[in-house]
Amino acid sequence: MSIIVSAPANLIVATSDGIDVRFAGVDLDTDVMPSPTYRGGGKGIRISFEGVRGPETQERDVAFLRARAAWVDRTKAHGEEAAGDMPTMPGDLALSPVKAIVVDDMGTEYRLESGRVAGDGTEWSASWVYVPEPPVGAQRLQLQHAQ
Repeated sequence: MSIIVSAPANLIVATSDGIDVRFAGVDLDTDVMPSPTYRGGGKGIRISFEGVRGPETQERDVAFLRARAAWVDRTKAHGEEAAGDMPTMPGDLALSPVKAIVVDDMGTEYRLESGRVAGDGTEWSASWVYVPEPPVGAQRLQLQHAQ
């Protein structure tokens, strides 16, 4: 399969929870570990998205950091059970719903296998892994963005 990535430099594919989300790349050769739902292992497709940073994301980051610090204080003072759940990262709320439908010219059925959304240092990033790996004869891969 020829690897051709064609997209505007800042392709906005969704607005989720008030945050614009841009396509951040595709890796057609990502390693996939076997799991209870996917025994194949091998390779798959990683599709990445990012929340577009701006004043709104900065405000949400500050509010999250304050809420997390308060949660840590409650945990230290009263224990984890009494403190309740750690606050959800704002990037998780905005990026979790944004996925892709993967289609190729050979009719391969791709499915979402795993993903990663928001974390310390990747607050406004998400990536989703789809399986199986594109077949050797596939010439065109199309991503339809879904939310």
